[in-house]
Amino acid sequence: MIFTILAITVAFLAYANGANDNFKGVASLYGSKTCSYKTALTWATIATAAGSIAAIFLAAALLKSFSGKGLVPDVLTQSTAFVLAVACGAGGTVLLATRLGFPISTTHGLTGALVGAGVSSGSGVVNFSLLGKTFITPLLISPLLAFFVGGLIYLLMKGAK
Repeated sequence: MIFTILAITVAFLAYANGANDNFKGVASLYGSKTCSYKTALTWATIATAAGSIAAIFLAAALLKSFSGKGLVPDVLTQSTAFVLAVACGAGGTVLLATRLGFPISTTHGLTGALVGAGVSSGSGVVNFSLLGKTFITPLLISPLLAFFVGGLIYLLMKGAK
């Protein structure tokens, strides 16, 4: 019974992720009128299927990244209630944001759900230092890095004319 509930919950998270991310990779094909909506959707589906096949081979590394290992105590990550809470929390958040048209990252949804379930667990032990190093710092640095790299490339391209 527990396995069935876990499978349904994980399928819900996968559905939410697909609803949010499936078309992003080919949106420019459709937006630029390079291909029709149906063709772009077909390409998106093929790319998603290829990613699913690749995930089979990369699953161990992916699972470690999103297991909460080090962020919350190991005993917590082995709890069925914790896993269900994380999957439902992340899936519900991603699906709601997608439905409302808000930009969201499934990775951010999973991280938030891990921290939320960890704080709510009563153990009171969330490794906020690791959270800062692996999530918050890159979240703050990446837009600044993109700003400078984008500006530099523009200046180089403008000067090359």
